[in-house]
Amino acid sequence: MGQDQVIIPAVFMGLLVERLLQRQESANPSGISSRGIYLRTPDDWILFLSFEKFRGPLTINLRGKDATFPIIDHDTAVILNSSKITFPGNGIQINVADAQVWNNPQPSEYISAEITRKRIDSLIIRSLMLTEEDEYRGLLNSVVEGKFIQGSTFPGFEKPLSQLLSNHKPGSLNLDEMILSGFLGLGPGLTPLGDDFVLGAVLAINRWAKTLQIIQGLEIWNTQLLQIARNTTTTLSTNLLVCAIDGLADERLLTVLDSLFAGEESTLADLERLLKWGSSSGLAVLAGMLAVLI
Repeated sequence: MGQDQVIIPAVFMGLLVERLLQRQESANPSGISSRGIYLRTPDDWILFLSFEKFRGPLTINLRGKDATFPIIDHDTAVILNSSKITFPGNGIQINVADAQVWNNPQPSEYISAEITRKRIDSLIIRSLMLTEEDEYRGLLNSVVEGKFIQGSTFPGFEKPLSQLLSNHKPGSLNLDEMILSGFLGLGPGLTPLGDDFVLGAVLAINRWAKTLQIIQGLEIWNTQLLQIARNTTTTLSTNLLVCAIDGLADERLLTVLDSLFAGEESTLADLERLLKWGSSSGLAVLAGMLAVLI
């Protein structure tokens, strides 16, 4: 090891990261933001080296005070193994050997349907309050009102959103009527706004399938949606949908979603953290969740 090598400890890594590091030997930097670095593996999975504390199935959380990077060489492959991630062109090594593997299981004790209903109503009120000035608020308004609000979202949203909301009956969920593929690839963002909406719906349906009384047809529905996503939208969005089908997601999403069915009610701070997930992603994910639940 050279004297100028920088070793950065990883605090947590998601369950899927652990599995990927056991089977992949390299990756390529595919993006960098103020929140972290994206690595793309040869089998088209996106790992996220995060400078933040929030955990996720594809996230490696770096220790805050050490999480500083120079300009990353996008042309040099990153070396992966189960104990470290090495950036050969930059003299940087991420130590994952001591990282705690994070996996957020579904709660085992549930609240009553009546309390769930009250929590959903409370979530709607708090969400509308926190998003009064948000430019994407129209998507949430449309879901809450149960009809497309003209001029409130982005081009292309009117048809799939109107179709979804007109077919959905409050208090029931019919997979045959949950036509979500029309949203894929719509709108701005690293994960397009439409993908984030789909992610929220897919996560709620799959993580809480038994509680929502979805027994038959879910596996086929998931498979068909995923096939369309692979041909329609980004690799990152597709990865996140695969995770959602397994009931996995960033903890900011799970904290708010799970609190509707179990444990303590989510706090205003929990909701604010969800809404700040990405530039627009959090609000769209929340709208997708509510489209399924109300």
